[in-house]
Amino acid sequence: MKPLHVTMSAFGPYAGKTELDLQTFGGQGLFLITGDTGAGKTTIFDAIAFALYGEASGDIRTTDTMRSDFAEPEMKTYVELTFLHRQKTYRVIRNPRYLRPKKSGEGTTAENADAVLEMPDGTVITGFRDVTAKITDLLGINYKQFKQIAMLAQGEFLKLLLADSKERGDIFHRVFGTELYQLAGRLLKERERDAKRNCEDAQNEIMQYFSLVSCSEDEWGTKFQTQLKDAAIHDSDELFEQVKKLVKKDRSLQENLREKLKDSQRRLSDQITVIAAATALNQLFDQRDTARKKEEEMLSHRDDHMRQKKDLEDAKHARYTIYPLEKDFLREQEKEDKLKEEIDVLQEKISVLSGQMNLAGDEYKKQTERAPEREKLASAMDHLAKMLPAYDQADLLKDQLRTLAKKRADLLDEQESLLRQKERMKIQKDELRAALEQMSNLEIQLARCEQESEQIQTKSEHLDNVKSHVDNLLKMKQESGKLQKDFQKAQDQFRKDSRIYDENEMAFYREQAGIMAEKLEDKTPCPVCGSTEHPAKAVIAGSAPSEAELLMLRKRTENSREKMQDCSRKAAAKAAETDLAGEQLKQMVEKLFSEGEFCTEGMFNSERLTNLQQLLDAQMLRCSELTKEYVQRKKMCQRSIRDKKAHKEQLALTERQLQENEARRSEVDEEKTHVSFEADSKAGELKNIQSSLEYEDRQQAKEQMMGWEKELKRQKDDFQKAEKAYYDLRNDHNSNRLLLGDKVEQYTETGRLKKKAFLLYQERLTAVGFKNEASYQAAKKTEDEIRESENRIRKFEDDQKSIVQELGRLEIETKGKERQDLDRLMAQKVQTEQEKEKIDGEFRKVLSRLGNNELILKSLEKVRKNFSEYTKKYLLISDLSKTANGELSGKQKLAFEQYVQAAYFRQILMEANKRLREMTNGRYELVRRESASDFRSQTGLDIDVMDHYTGRLRSVKSLSGGESFKASLSLALGLSDVIQGHAGGVEIDTLFIDEGFGALDEQSLEQAIQTLARLADGNRLVGIISHVSELKERIDRQVIIKKSNKGSSIHIRS
Repeated sequence: MKPLHVTMSAFGPYAGKTELDLQTFGGQGLFLITGDTGAGKTTIFDAIAFALYGEASGDIRTTDTMRSDFAEPEMKTYVELTFLHRQKTYRVIRNPRYLRPKKSGEGTTAENADAVLEMPDGTVITGFRDVTAKITDLLGINYKQFKQIAMLAQGEFLKLLLADSKERGDIFHRVFGTELYQLAGRLLKERERDAKRNCEDAQNEIMQYFSLVSCSEDEWGTKFQTQLKDAAIHDSDELFEQVKKLVKKDRSLQENLREKLKDSQRRLSDQITVIAAATALNQLFDQRDTARKKEEEMLSHRDDHMRQKKDLEDAKHARYTIYPLEKDFLREQEKEDKLKEEIDVLQEKISVLSGQMNLAGDEYKKQTERAPEREKLASAMDHLAKMLPAYDQADLLKDQLRTLAKKRADLLDEQESLLRQKERMKIQKDELRAALEQMSNLEIQLARCEQESEQIQTKSEHLDNVKSHVDNLLKMKQESGKLQKDFQKAQDQFRKDSRIYDENEMAFYREQAGIMAEKLEDKTPCPVCGSTEHPAKAVIAGSAPSEAELLMLRKRTENSREKMQDCSRKAAAKAAETDLAGEQLKQMVEKLFSEGEFCTEGMFNSERLTNLQQLLDAQMLRCSELTKEYVQRKKMCQRSIRDKKAHKEQLALTERQLQENEARRSEVDEEKTHVSFEADSKAGELKNIQSSLEYEDRQQAKEQMMGWEKELKRQKDDFQKAEKAYYDLRNDHNSNRLLLGDKVEQYTETGRLKKKAFLLYQERLTAVGFKNEASYQAAKKTEDEIRESENRIRKFEDDQKSIVQELGRLEIETKGKERQDLDRLMAQKVQTEQEKEKIDGEFRKVLSRLGNNELILKSLEKVRKNFSEYTKKYLLISDLSKTANGELSGKQKLAFEQYVQAAYFRQILMEANKRLREMTNGRYELVRRESASDFRSQTGLDIDVMDHYTGRLRSVKSLSGGESFKASLSLALGLSDVIQGHAGGVEIDTLFIDEGFGALDEQSLEQAIQTLARLADGNRLVGIISHVSELKERIDRQVIIKKSNKGSSIHIRS
């Protein structure tokens, strides 16, 4: 990086706009920045550092004190820097946040910090932080590293020389890109942790499987269970063999129980077959008794069945023989009554029509006699119709004259309007041009706003992600705590159940001893100890549990143990899951927050997590507020850009409308002349036509014509109405007389048919056996009722037949047989089932234990193999990790990255010593400290100085002020040389040296200048900031700074 041009406005002691063109010196060589104390020499480097990174060069100067106290209120504070980097030119403009006096009135107003970076390809990056991040990425170093490499600042030039190993390592980390080696150490560390965790997990898994082994209930199993409780990982081989022995023993027991189970199953199957046959035989006897009862019941209902058959026969005669004749008689009677009503109605109607027809005939005659009057009206209308076109022509001429008069008035108004419009458009044109000038930077403002909005959105998403992890971790900690409590509760219950079982087991065995003691007789050997004397026999306590009760207690204890083990597994898994989530959250928090903003130490307790939640909520709220603010700003910018576009379009439209206005005013003048001439011609023509007309205008003539037309139409309508009414009534009267005759004939015929149908109905009623019409009506049923009676009779007969057949079959099947005793057979079956259930219970218990232990045995083989492999891998990776991270016990604490950086450091010291030897006449040499005084601290980048006059090695801190200046200058130049020597590395082609020369004697000063001059012979630009008078005499190219009561100014002497 090489600065080409610097512009400072109201910056530091420079009141106005001050420019420094460093291209005057040809982009290389040695130059002097000189002036009075406080004039602003170091401010030039401050300006360059601020333009690049937004910070000043010293610890005392801060960005909020950069505005010049000499500046006018309207003068803006900013720095503009044009610099060259890798043969490409960049331009950055940056202003700090500052308070300036208001342009009008009292008080101050704030200007916010901002920056703009123009790239070589023309793209623009905006935003104070975004520009800083881009330049840091571009140059490859941050602000602090730039300050130590490119500037030996006043009061700070010893920091590079006196920095400790860690501080110097941070500089080399970015300068030489050694993060790859740091990453290698970190990855090995992570792999070491993973390998160790795998070993621990495998070890825990092995012990967990041993804890899940189900032991037999005999003496050997109880002893093995105790051994499992107290086991450790080094016992795993012995325990594994014991589990194999337990599995083999249970396999043999399983086969024995399987044979017993098959035998009990065969006996039970035979008993079930016998019971099924006995049950079937007893059911046949039950069915025979039921059939006999049903047969007796059917015989008791036979008389009622015969009566129902007789009623059905009468109902069929009534429905299908008599009912159709009755229906014919009733239909003819109904028809006769209806015809009588119709005849009476027709006779009344004919009488009314006769009177109406006489009145209509009189009106028809009257209208016929008015025919001459209608002909006279038609003749007058025809004459007036022939004159209407002349009235139309006169009206047309009047309308045309009115139109021409209005058109002339409109043209006059338009002429005045066009003049007013022209003045308005001139004013609008000027206003639009002024507005467009003020909107020239809207696109840059929008780009800046969108960039800042995207950054806020990205941060908000990161915050939301961390917030979700915090919520999840709190939930997991609650679940882990609950599982831990469940485990503690299950453990307490197991201990309680185990204690109760142990006490009852002892009581049971004491009771067994008492039972045996009752049977002992004197001189008879004891079956336990063999003694023939029994001075203190065991006594039956009476409170001991039975064997079944003891078995239940043991089962309950085993259930408690299984529950405790299950709770232990769940609690351990949840704890591991919680720790992993916590580590992930810690990494996310460290990436999200800067150092000091949130401390991650001890962050896994609930209180710290709650504090983190509150901090995240506050920052998310702030992001939300900023997002809303940027949305509003973006909308305002977009609206302003739309307004700008509309202003441009409106300006073009206004200019086009001005041209159209001028053309239209010319057209209006021509149209006025033509309208006046045409109006005079139309007025003469109208006068000639009006002299030959009878009425004043066409409207008056038309009204007369409409009056005649209306009267003629009324008379014609009256005639047609009278004629139609007369003929309609006459036709209606004649048609009703004819219809009356037809109805009378129908009435006579219907009476004859009704009488005939009645006689036939009465004859058939007597013929089928009904005594009278009442008996017929009683026997009548609907077709559904007849079908229901038929179905009921048929069902009775079918049921009777079926019962007779079923009873005969059952009598044959039960002949010579007796009922069976099912209770005795069932009792035998229950006894067999109980024996089978007991054997089956024992078999399932062994089967379950065997299946569990076989699965555990198989899993143990795999896990033990994994544990062995994990252990070997861990030992290998652990050695590599400790070596790469400088953690080997009894060795120098030198990490892999520091080892690589030490190689670079040797090169830097080699280049630095070339200049230091020259400036100190070969007395001093900088030496890298090879190892620490002990192995407890990490070193590798520390410096000592060899004094060849004394032959002793001593600390650089023991050098005098002038010697320290020479050493730090040599070191800075050596660093620059090595950096330039690595292709693709950081390029800093400029070096500023601030003061320090005052501590040198004349010879040392001359040596330092010669060293710097040779350094500047290449492509480097070296600036010395000093007021030492000897330097003014030795360096011709100078930047001279003068101060006054109005601020400082710059003059270049080349």
